[in-house]
Amino acid sequence: MDPQCFNAKAEMVPETTAAAGFIASLLRTRGFLTELQLQKFSKSLQEALADHYKQHWFPDRPQKGSGYRCIRINHEMDPLIGKSASRIGLSSQQLFHLLPKELTLWIDPFEVSYRIGEDGSTCVLYETEVPAASASSSNASAYNPMLMCKQQFLMGRRSPPKNYLMTVSS
Repeated sequence: MDPQCFNAKAEMVPETTAAAGFIASLLRTRGFLTELQLQKFSKSLQEALADHYKQHWFPDRPQKGSGYRCIRINHEMDPLIGKSASRIGLSSQQLFHLLPKELTLWIDPFEVSYRIGEDGSTCVLYETEVPAASASSSNASAYNPMLMCKQQFLMGRRSPPKNYLMTVSS
């Protein structure tokens, strides 16, 4: 195994865990799946995300690869979610019934955020400080927040405060 890929997978554990846990929590709200199925789904999705992103994870430039790491449900099921769901016996049709019709999930180094619906607010699931070494080693001229996928959708919106609880219903 390439040591650089292993390091990238190890570095993204908090982000992939937050993303997989969020999708599992959306599935949990319907009460259709057992806890064992949800755990298996979450673990499978976390592994799929880490494997899929291993060549597209750049902690020194978190905005690089943001579009590649964007999970989307919008008339089509995201293939990573679909594959993990099939491992617990869920079909795409069942997934569409259990998950929001439109969901965007951004999984970036140091931040995971989501939006439900095209006009929904963007909410942060996971956020941590950028380590000083990553911040100082990045090329300041290469960083342009206006190019980030999330920034295009935010358009002046703010995420809810940290103590804000958002519920999801269909």
